[in-house]
Amino acid sequence: MSLFLSSAERVKKSGKKVVAKGPLSPVDPIYAAGALAYDPYTHETIIHAVMNENISMTNHALDAGLSPDFNPWNLIMVGAVVSGKNEVPIDAYSTACGCSDDQIKKSWQVMAEATGGPSYFWEAPRFDAESEKWAIDFLIAELEQMFRWLTSHTGQKVTDETVRNAVRQGNRLRQDLLEITQLLSSKPVPISGLEYYMTQAMIGDYTQDPELLHQQYKILLSELKTRMDQPAVVTRLTSRKPLRIYLMGEETQEFGLFNIIEDCGGVLVGCDTRLSLYYELIKEDGAAIENLARWIWKMPASRSVNSMPSWISVRRCEKRPSFMNNSRPKRRALSRWSNSRRRSNPRFASVRRKCANSWRNRKRSNAK
Repeated sequence: MSLFLSSAERVKKSGKKVVAKGPLSPVDPIYAAGALAYDPYTHETIIHAVMNENISMTNHALDAGLSPDFNPWNLIMVGAVVSGKNEVPIDAYSTACGCSDDQIKKSWQVMAEATGGPSYFWEAPRFDAESEKWAIDFLIAELEQMFRWLTSHTGQKVTDETVRNAVRQGNRLRQDLLEITQLLSSKPVPISGLEYYMTQAMIGDYTQDPELLHQQYKILLSELKTRMDQPAVVTRLTSRKPLRIYLMGEETQEFGLFNIIEDCGGVLVGCDTRLSLYYELIKEDGAAIENLARWIWKMPASRSVNSMPSWISVRRCEKRPSFMNNSRPKRRALSRWSNSRRRSNPRFASVRRKCANSWRNRKRSNAK
């Protein structure tokens, strides 16, 4: 958490431009232009809504023209920026957009207009194996256009070498996070759910200091390996055989959820919050911009469920039936198998019931 709280100070000392980006927008292009990436979606919400419990910040977003049906993370972020209470000063706004990013685009437009900052949107097409050549050519053109825009605001020309350096820098962090995530398959899991959630969230903008984040990841890796050698250090587990849970879908501002899972006999073995930013390393040899374009095109956030590679499938303790290893699984068969596993696993029902009761009780106490 100290990395979040010290971001503003580090940005001021760097003297570099800060470019706000969406939570799943690639980080590497911004660092290739000599600027610092900033994920206000995550940072502002954690500081204002989670740490300071100041959800009234959403009122500023509503006054600025956002719908109350917007994602609460968007509302907190926009509210903080348009009210001038954002933790990190922002010089420009640029983010990738796809077919389902209307809220992100509207939010970036509102923030740019309210602060007078320049904005730029670029498109990442949805993955389709049959349109690879067209998609890669399109992405290369989009990246080159964005690099020209970034250069006009940062003063640093983007070249193959600067892109390659940014990719190399990002790959170290991706490798760190892949190694940390791999440890979630251990028994017992050496990292708590909330600790892993925050660790993954930091790759959203490298906390404005990729080298410092790399050092912190290495320290955490060393600590986790020590915990594996001393199982007694892992104290939150309430069951000798905890139900292994992979968290998917929309993010939550109720960080107590992770403790509830563990208190009720479960353990978090992964989440897809920022998976798209570290799912694999970017190729470092060859044409740097083309390599970056191919990696962006294959990001999980740009894929449909049927096009997901097998390694993104939720890992389970038991052996998966053969149809789950198929690149185009039969949904009905998968659904029947999943439901049968849940019905035959009394721990699943028990943990789900305990989580629901604990959550309901917490809501009641808050209402009082």
